[in-house]
Amino acid sequence: MALQDFYLTIFQMSVVCFVMGGIFPFVFNRYQQLANTIANACTFFGGVLTTALSMKVLRSGVPIDIDGWRIVGSIGMNFHFDALSAFFLLVIGVMSTIVPFYAFGYAQKYFKSKRAGWLGGLVNIFILSLVGVVGVDNSLTFMIFWEFMALTSFLLVMFDHEQAKVRSGGYMYVVMTHIGSVFLTFSFLTLYYYTGSVNFADYHQIGESLPSFTKNAIFVMCLLGFGTKMGVFPLQVWLPRAYPVTPSSAVALMSSAMIKTAVYALIRVTFDFLGTGPSWWGILMMMIGAITAIFCILLAVIQNDMKRFLAYSSAENLGIIFVGVGATLFFQSQEQMLLAALAMLASLYHVLNHSVFKALMFMGAGAVAEKAGTCNVNQLGGLIHRMPWTSAFVLIGGMSLASLPPFCGFISEWGLLQSLLHMVFDSTGAWVKLFASIVIAILGLSGAFCVVAVVKNFGMGFLAKPRSKSAAEAKEVGVGMRVGMGVLAGISLFLGMFPGTVLPIINAVVHTYFNELVLGWEMVLFIPFKDNHFQALSIGLLGIAVITIIALIMLALVIKYGKSEYEIEDTWNCGTIHQVQMQYTGTSFSHPILLIYKRIMGLTRQVEIDQVYEYYPKKIGHQLDISARLADNVYKPSVGILVKVFKKIKMIQNGNLQAYLSYMVAALIITLLWIG
Repeated sequence: MALQDFYLTIFQMSVVCFVMGGIFPFVFNRYQQLANTIANACTFFGGVLTTALSMKVLRSGVPIDIDGWRIVGSIGMNFHFDALSAFFLLVIGVMSTIVPFYAFGYAQKYFKSKRAGWLGGLVNIFILSLVGVVGVDNSLTFMIFWEFMALTSFLLVMFDHEQAKVRSGGYMYVVMTHIGSVFLTFSFLTLYYYTGSVNFADYHQIGESLPSFTKNAIFVMCLLGFGTKMGVFPLQVWLPRAYPVTPSSAVALMSSAMIKTAVYALIRVTFDFLGTGPSWWGILMMMIGAITAIFCILLAVIQNDMKRFLAYSSAENLGIIFVGVGATLFFQSQEQMLLAALAMLASLYHVLNHSVFKALMFMGAGAVAEKAGTCNVNQLGGLIHRMPWTSAFVLIGGMSLASLPPFCGFISEWGLLQSLLHMVFDSTGAWVKLFASIVIAILGLSGAFCVVAVVKNFGMGFLAKPRSKSAAEAKEVGVGMRVGMGVLAGISLFLGMFPGTVLPIINAVVHTYFNELVLGWEMVLFIPFKDNHFQALSIGLLGIAVITIIALIMLALVIKYGKSEYEIEDTWNCGTIHQVQMQYTGTSFSHPILLIYKRIMGLTRQVEIDQVYEYYPKKIGHQLDISARLADNVYKPSVGILVKVFKKIKMIQNGNLQAYLSYMVAALIITLLWIG
């Protein structure tokens, strides 16, 4: 009892921190420095407490139940933190602990407009909604917090609402997130219909007793509902519109924590509520995830705005996680529990890794936008000399994003690929082998394109010479922003070099579903089967060995040949002066890929030649236009149909009070009949 009271105290203190951080900055908004300090201090301490609470659950393996207050009847605002919810609470807590350092410096740009306190207050309320989503234990309060999260994130997206593109991105986001909420509402209403309860405990393994059609319908509705929040294909249209216009400190939390709540909820519904499903569930998720990964990374490659690139990259990484969860479902349906455990392990590890490096990258992009005035790589360049710390941190984040060893992104994607390889070699059906091979090829290709995108954004944005006056005058960001980015950069490297230190935490989650512990304190590098267990090789020790060998070779070369002699001269340009405009740009870098995949991208190309002279043209005009095919062919026609339908329905809005009362009575009667 004393231990339970201690957990309750930690949880209550964390909630108090976030509530204070959400209220006091508005109260003291007149004093911007004070409001900013209070908001970020509350975020930090609240994050520390939630991290401590989650670690207690994950290390002890004992769930925590916290009783709140009654809403109506037996329905209360109660919280239940088991291994799964504690893991996602850990992600929220860690991000809430680190982001305030960055946000403290970033929010100073809003001092003149007297809005720094508002930003900090909204962030605290937003984090509180995230904690509620992963902690509540019934569908009613889940949907309340889910909508609360949607509202607060919408306000964060709309924070700079004076700009038209901000309002457009915010409206797109709120429409898409509520489309997803409709599907979730229907899925939970269906569960309520069959159980007569809203409690998650009563939904446990309810899928075993549901009709097959109903079970499949709930799965598909949850796939659409949570997939919208995750931004999987073809529901990713809000990401590149909302993320770039959101304040960088807020979007770091949205990309690292908010969209992960959809992963949590999807795992909760499919594995806890519905139980083992047919194999096509996993195949469908893997197919959607693979299409999302390749399509979104292709769009990411051609983006010249760093934040739009990161938005599409987020969708690509969520596609990879989708593949991992789908593989877990498939292996579970085939009763290959060890492989299911590995696929879930890799998926959850990628959730953690993506949270770290994507928050780092958005922070870096925000720092560049703050000091260089733009995120367009065609107007940047030379930032490595003017913002060396930011450049180093962004490089580490980019290497992690590209899944290059020894950074964290490599480990989780490698584990996922290993599980898919076993799907190729150990499955009996030829079509399954073929499908898994195609998925592996698509993930490999998307990984290659991801490397191209990272090289483009870092090379054009941070190397070469400045392409604009603002880039030439850029300066390094303040200490607080550097600390936030530096901590995440260190974690990215640590998770890549020593994943075994985090593995027991994730295994605590996997063990609750499959009763399998994939590994001990090592992480998978080569994993052939042996006595139904995996063989492991420490990547940390291997990485240290490789670095040591390379360092010794370089030292030997320096001792033998001495330091290299070099001279710095101007670039030779055939006798003419080299100008900044002659440098490679982001557009020219991605142009070959754009031409190869022009049918997918919807590219139209126009070339106009001004033939004044006889032997050579005076001027050549080259114009590329990329049409949003998904929006033009799917969303716009759908919106047009809905507008026509709503115009017809509008006839019932006739201004007659008696008619409106009859509508209410009819709705009440239908509801009572449905409940009865």
